[in-house]
Amino acid sequence: MDFDLPPDDDPRRLDVRAWFQAHPKPTYRQMCEAGYVVAHWPRPWGLAADAELQLIVDEEMARAGVLPPNLVNPVAINNCALTLLTFGTEAQRERFLMPALACEEIWCMLFSEPAGGSDLAALRTTARRDGDHYVVKGQKIWTSLAHKSQIGVLIARTDVSAPKHAGLSAFLMDMKSPGVTVRPIIDLSGHENEYNEVFLDEVRIPADRLIGREGEGWKIATSQLQTERVALSKPGAIWGSGPSARDLVKGLAEAGHLSDPVMRDEAAKIFIEGELLRLLAYRALSDRMNAKPSGPEGAIRKMLSAPHGQHIVVMAKATQGPRGMIAGEQPFPSQVSSGKGMFANWDYAFWFSPAVTLGVGTQEILKNIVAERTLGLPREPDPTAKLPWSEIQRAKSA
Repeated sequence: MDFDLPPDDDPRRLDVRAWFQAHPKPTYRQMCEAGYVVAHWPRPWGLAADAELQLIVDEEMARAGVLPPNLVNPVAINNCALTLLTFGTEAQRERFLMPALACEEIWCMLFSEPAGGSDLAALRTTARRDGDHYVVKGQKIWTSLAHKSQIGVLIARTDVSAPKHAGLSAFLMDMKSPGVTVRPIIDLSGHENEYNEVFLDEVRIPADRLIGREGEGWKIATSQLQTERVALSKPGAIWGSGPSARDLVKGLAEAGHLSDPVMRDEAAKIFIEGELLRLLAYRALSDRMNAKPSGPEGAIRKMLSAPHGQHIVVMAKATQGPRGMIAGEQPFPSQVSSGKGMFANWDYAFWFSPAVTLGVGTQEILKNIVAERTLGLPREPDPTAKLPWSEIQRAKSA
C-alpha cells in the first residue's frame, strides 16, 4: 500500500512549496501570518486545514529545512495555546496567541508537584483572590522549559473546600513576576536543557489572566494534555523527535554492524516496531480524512512509542562498546539522523531517553487509560475523589 500521499504534483503542495521557495529563511512570524504554524487551527490563526493539507505543510516545511515551530515552542503550539480559542477571552487571544505561535514568547506548563505524584488533581499550590489579582503560593516540579519561558500556564487551587478536581483554576502567568524562582534540574545527560523546579512565593497574577472561570481548571488541564494537532507519523525516538528506527538501520548498515546475525535480528524487530507505529499514525490520519471518530490508536501509540524510542537509542549506544561512555561520541560514522532539534544528537538522545517513559504521562498511567477507557475494564478506585480537598489535607496532617 502506498502511503506517500498526497502526490508531488498536488496543487496544494505546489502552493505551499512555492511559498517556502519565496521565503527561503522564513521567520516564524511570517509562517504564522501565512497560516503554516498551526495550519489545522481555524482562521485567522491557521488555515482550517484538513488532515491532508496539514500533512502537506509538515512535509514541505521539512523539505525546506525549517525547524518545526512546535519543536521550538512545544507547550504553546502542541498543548496549551489552542485552549484560548475555547476558554480564553478576546483580549487574551489578542495578547498571547501571536507571540506564542511566532515563537517570540516561550510557554511552559506549571502542572506537576512534588507531593502529587501522577495525580494532578492532588496539587497543593493555591491562588487566593485579592482584589484585582490572585496571589499564588506553592511549588511545581519537572516543568519543561521554565528556565527559558516568558509565559507559564498555571493550574492552582482556588477553592480548598471543593473536591480536588472541582477546586482548580487555570492562569496565564508572567514567568518574570516577583516571587517566581526557577531552579534547573540537571538530568542524566548532564545538561539543563529541559526540566526545572519552580517556586511560587506570593506571586501576584492579574485577575484578567484567569483562563475561563474559577473551578474550570481540571477541564482546561485535561484539554491541554490532549494535543489537538493532527496525528501524523512522528517516528523519532524522543517524543517524535530525533533519530528513528529507519535512521538506526541506516546507521547500522553504514557501520557494518548488520553482518552480525544477532544484531541484524534485533534491528529487524525495532524496525518492525517503528513501521507498526507509523501505520497506526496513518490509520488515525485516514480516520480524520474520512470524518471518522478517533479510535483507540492514539493512546495505544503513545504507550508503545516511548519504549520503542528507548530501544532505538539503546541499540545504537550498545554498538559503541566502551567508546559509548565518552561524552559526545556518536555511534555511526555520520549522524544519519533525520530528526531536528536537540534530540537529533544520538548521544544526547540516549542519555535523555529514560525520561520518555516518565514525562508526558508515565507508562503506568497510560496503561490505566488504555485499560479503563479503551478496553472498558473497571476503573481504579479513588476514595478521595469526592471529598473536600481541605478535609483530605487535615486527614493527612493527622
